[in-house]
Amino acid sequence: LKARQMMPRGETYIGLAPGAGNPVKIWPRHNFIDVANYQIAQGRVPVFLLGPQEESWLPELRDAVPDAMFPLQARKVWGTPEITIEQTLAVGSLLSGAVCNDSGTGHMLAAIDCPLVSLFGPTSPEKLAPRVSKGIIVRAQDFGGKTMDAIPSFAVQKATDRLILLQNPS
Repeated sequence: LKARQMMPRGETYIGLAPGAGNPVKIWPRHNFIDVANYQIAQGRVPVFLLGPQEESWLPELRDAVPDAMFPLQARKVWGTPEITIEQTLAVGSLLSGAVCNDSGTGHMLAAIDCPLVSLFGPTSPEKLAPRVSKGIIVRAQDFGGKTMDAIPSFAVQKATDRLILLQNPS
């Protein structure tokens, strides 16, 4: 209910989860900013999912993407001082899709079968990819690299377009 207050019906919300427990799994923030701005240009609403480790990124992301949403940081709406798994799942349930690093957030969103674009660099999607009914894997190796920075923004932008088409094939 609280998530729906922040994210009313009628919009296409695309989640962006730029964090990960291990820094080698983190796609550069400027790329997430590029993808967020692309979503706006497509008429979609970017929704950043920032956990406790990423909260220091909030000012930079807000400045770079002023039309983005940051629902997990809406402490007054939630009425709790900390971010909970339940809040992440509530927000995730309202997303049309999300872009995630190989991270816990990606697996949380997979638990509710949120359509995902999952980004992989040095880790194995064959072993670690979240299990979803609609998902796209983007690997650094497909662009000649092994690290997350090898993945170009345009590839993730196109993957989000494909993810939306998977849900609305007409």
